[in-house]
Amino acid sequence: MITKISKLIIINFFLIGCASIEPIFDEEKNKNNTEKTAEKNKSGGYYLDDGPEDNPPQNLDKIPNAKPKYEALSKRANRPYIAFNKKYIPMKKIIPFVEEGYASWYGKRYHGRKTSIGETYDMYQMTGAHKTLPLPCYVKVTNLKNNLSVIIRINDRGPFIDERIIDLSYAAAHRLKIIEKGSELVKIEMVNPSLTKVNQENNLKSSPIKDSGKYFYIQAGAFSSEQNATNLMERLANIKFKNSLNIKKLKKKSLHLITIGPYKNKEIAEKALDKISKKIQLNSFIISE
Repeated sequence: MITKISKLIIINFFLIGCASIEPIFDEEKNKNNTEKTAEKNKSGGYYLDDGPEDNPPQNLDKIPNAKPKYEALSKRANRPYIAFNKKYIPMKKIIPFVEEGYASWYGKRYHGRKTSIGETYDMYQMTGAHKTLPLPCYVKVTNLKNNLSVIIRINDRGPFIDERIIDLSYAAAHRLKIIEKGSELVKIEMVNPSLTKVNQENNLKSSPIKDSGKYFYIQAGAFSSEQNATNLMERLANIKFKNSLNIKKLKKKSLHLITIGPYKNKEIAEKALDKISKKIQLNSFIISE
């Protein structure tokens, strides 16, 4: 009997120790992700039992963007973690990062709860959640349907749905006009607080509008694993270029594509590819659009 009790104590101690090394994130927030409400006119497509409060503030349009500033990254919230039997490895630093995919939002159900970084979630602040971006960090989010954009602070983990790349606070979703629809196609761009204001504005400029000619890109990789795609982006960001490097991750069907560009002509793209190939062994090639 004593032996059995001792074994139970040892097992329980081991389980508690394992739990203590995991970062904080609200798995309950994501367990009903596949149970989205269907009626757009009433529910807005948010999670079941979630949504806006009965009397939201009247000044939501005037809530300012988050103001990027240098912050030390959280050691605990940026450790590898497992959510729904899938392992995620967060980024360890601020890098040039562009990603396209669908955004959703979360509201009153999680208002007042702790985020992955240990802060209190406020649905009326400009914040959001991402699976692998370093916590905390700042990103510019652009609604690709109406070109509205906001700057938010990432302080939480999620959403854990394949088609979603970011969860927005209610305030951010309101500013981007995706409350009623529930989700929308967006572009995420990392904001680096260490850049000067001028360099920051240049860094956040969208890809140039195409004129009569084609633009060329380097397709650096195509992965079924989102984590492998993110890992490659971090490796590419370590390569020094004279001009800013626009690394983009986008999902097409079941693949996560990493592209670099645009370049005005094929010759410039080939020179960039040659430089990358000397640093990293990749099966990359030039594409045009």
